[in-house]
Amino acid sequence: MKRFLLLFLAIGVLAACKTKKKAGEGSGEQMTIADFQALFTPGTLPYKLTADTLQLKLPDSLRLDTAAMRFLTDTLSKGDFGRNENVKYFPLQRITGNAVNYIVVKAVGRTGAVGYLCFMNKKGKYLSRLRAATTEGDDSAVTSLLLDAKNVIKISNEKKLPGNRTALKEDFYGVNADGSVNLIMTNSNGPTNVGQIFNPIDTLPRKNKFSGDYTSGDMSIVSIRDGEDAKTFQFFITFSKDNGNCKGELSGKGHFIAGNKGEYKDKETSCGISFQFSAGRVNIREIGGCGAYRGIKCFFEGGFVKKAKKKV
Repeated sequence: MKRFLLLFLAIGVLAACKTKKKAGEGSGEQMTIADFQALFTPGTLPYKLTADTLQLKLPDSLRLDTAAMRFLTDTLSKGDFGRNENVKYFPLQRITGNAVNYIVVKAVGRTGAVGYLCFMNKKGKYLSRLRAATTEGDDSAVTSLLLDAKNVIKISNEKKLPGNRTALKEDFYGVNADGSVNLIMTNSNGPTNVGQIFNPIDTLPRKNKFSGDYTSGDMSIVSIRDGEDAKTFQFFITFSKDNGNCKGELSGKGHFIAGNKGEYKDKETSCGISFQFSAGRVNIREIGGCGAYRGIKCFFEGGFVKKAKKKV
């Protein structure tokens, strides 16, 4: 009887050990979305992510493996690390939001660490992400994130300048149910020439023939990046007119309605933008009231010339 009891206990211990093995890590079990979400620490709003948090070293045992990364995207850290750099990904937080849910992922490479705020739909499918926080890079700049209780995203970029001065730029975003974001407003005490514009979609793919950066003068840019399919595109527009007295910024997801024509309609306001693409140029005009995103005496309109892509 005692021998039978010991055998029974041994079998129970072995079974318990097997259940502790994570799905997808040689366990023979396919990882589910519930398994993936369980890797992240549950969090609540407001949530803050800073450079100091990114600098905290995490054990490799917490690293997201290939099975887990399947629930995100292969291009999560594209443009932020060297081509042959070995990048490790770590789960930080998962937070339930209004329009979307949030997953916070830390990427670590030889050159530093980057935090990404990923947008997931209510079923757990990855939609898109924002580059939300960084450690100090070669440009002496750091980026931090604040996601407040109303689901407003604030991304702050602080750069050290000569003479113990700093330039601070704060961008405020709202997020839609499809994962697209709208730039609500920008606060800045730093220079605003186009070479120093913070482009929130800069690292997204640009394989479409119309994707690229289009400029008009030194302080206005229309940035176009690939969408989730051939019928959509991501855009970011910022302009400054009348010696900086009239400014506007807007970002979102547009749709191609013809071969070289695109259109954007804001879900929160009556704002709409028409895009007319031609060889090396894009013309934009408002097709709805976009006063929430610009000054009252200027409009989203005009022609912009495509910049040549820098050779890497």
